[in-house]
Amino acid sequence: MIHQDITTNSDEMISIEIENDELIKLVTSSADVTSQYVVFQNSDDEYFSINVAKVEELIEYKKLDIALSTDHNAAMKGTSKIRDNFVNIVCFDTWLGVKRKSDDTYKLAILCNYAGIRLAIIVKSVYGVLNMEPSDMYDDSDKDKKIAYLCEITVDSKKVLCKVFDSDQFLADVAPNKFSNEIIKSDMINTSNQDTITKEILIAEDSMIIQDAIKKLMHKMNLSYQIFNNAKELLDSLKKKDIDSIGLIITDLEMPIMGGLELLEECFKDVNYNKIPIVVNTNMSNVSITHTAEKLGAKKVIKKLDLLTLREVILEFSKR
Repeated sequence: MIHQDITTNSDEMISIEIENDELIKLVTSSADVTSQYVVFQNSDDEYFSINVAKVEELIEYKKLDIALSTDHNAAMKGTSKIRDNFVNIVCFDTWLGVKRKSDDTYKLAILCNYAGIRLAIIVKSVYGVLNMEPSDMYDDSDKDKKIAYLCEITVDSKKVLCKVFDSDQFLADVAPNKFSNEIIKSDMINTSNQDTITKEILIAEDSMIIQDAIKKLMHKMNLSYQIFNNAKELLDSLKKKDIDSIGLIITDLEMPIMGGLELLEECFKDVNYNKIPIVVNTNMSNVSITHTAEKLGAKKVIKKLDLLTLREVILEFSKR
């Protein structure tokens, strides 16, 4: 049996039991908030989480027919056909640096979709879906590049720490071609005929690897910019600036302290800030999240590391 907890709108926990031979489907197409997380355990029984908006479904690991990688020590275990699509299978323990256990240790594969990049992550078990607010998260990225932040959760009436792993670093490690190709594309950007942008670009992004990629683009385009580790830092800085000097805000959605949707809400209701165009740069771009962001005033929602598209939206919106 698999234990699954679902958080309702009233924050009440509902426990359900699901037979092992059933496919557990997470209805994420309607997830329009960024504070819902799938909480799972690795083989050392540590708690980790991934945002619901990045999860398509949970699949029993033993039911996957996997064409194994020839490198048995790699995090990329192999490839399987899921829902008529070939999907790479990743052992979370191996990526984390934990010794891989015997196959019968792992019960589930979490099928993830990072704005078009689909991977299945092998884990020991899934505890459930919990509400984890950005304001309750602690940025732990300076200690471990694989962990974005920590949050305290309650499991069976006991408080434990849960690690939100850095999905961007995860992708860079297990699918490096996806990252390097976009960085290479940025070198193709031609700025010789580009109109000069004199206004400042403000960016809210907590992932260091994404920050580095954006910095490279900003320098290539010769732009004035500031990067903040979360939306609150950006908002606090915005209050001290001449609004007319700001050309564009680029924001991630999933960040500690304050996320991108909260930033959009704050700017949307302020008559001064709502004049500044905002572009969302995220890997959580399901239909409902995109709709919610646009409803709150986002000009566009684009996927992370699509640097050519990011350049286009900067040119389109920062010349007010």
